[in-house]
Amino acid sequence: MLDRIYDTVDGLMRTGRLVELDSEVNGVDVRGSSTDVLLAYLTATLPVRSSLPSRGQFFARVQEELRRRGEDDPEILRGLA
Repeated sequence: MLDRIYDTVDGLMRTGRLVELDSEVNGVDVRGSSTDVLLAYLTATLPVRSSLPSRGQFFARVQEELRRRGEDDPEILRGLA
């Protein structure tokens, strides 16, 4: 699963399909995804974060979900905003 995320994100970035990537990030089921999956999306999209309009909102949703799960250690998200 994580390999698929990294491969998909990398492919979309390399081909300049950032609108499609933004849509992918926006469509992630934050509540239904594991912490590893959420962190993979945040990590993989970090290089193009300023080009993805939905990413800031996605980060906020992940942050809130981790709080809800009791996994809100600030170190988990450090550097991923």
